[in-house]
Amino acid sequence: MNFEILEGDEVHERPAELVELCVAAFGEFDPAYLTDRLTTITAPSLVTARGEHGKLAGFKLGYRRGSSLFYSWLGAVHPSARRQGLASALMGRQHGWAARAGYRQVETRTRAENAAMIVLNLKSGFVITGFETDRNGIGVVTQRKRLLPR
Repeated sequence: MNFEILEGDEVHERPAELVELCVAAFGEFDPAYLTDRLTTITAPSLVTARGEHGKLAGFKLGYRRGSSLFYSWLGAVHPSARRQGLASALMGRQHGWAARAGYRQVETRTRAENAAMIVLNLKSGFVITGFETDRNGIGVVTQRKRLLPR
């Protein structure tokens, strides 16, 4: 896998490719969830993983949410690239970048039904800091992790 980290305007140039992967990874996915929000976020950061022929295999996308808090917003791994440690590798690169950029904490929210992501987060040093039911009646778990300065 080849990994790349993009920031700022470079991230805004990638929505079509990210939407394509989200549709493959999640099945039902509203492209507006990504494209509309991407235009409003501050200081975006995108970690990508590419497999053979430069095909996008996975990504982690996040943004600034306060002076020392990085919000890890959206990530996906193509079904053909699952069970190979790619989500963990993307997370590690994202958190390393965030620590080098001066962030002290990373936060993420995950649907309660996504046990695999919640467990990966816990194994990666996150703690559960909240639970809520969103406006669609879906349970959402909030998790935070303290980053070590680099």
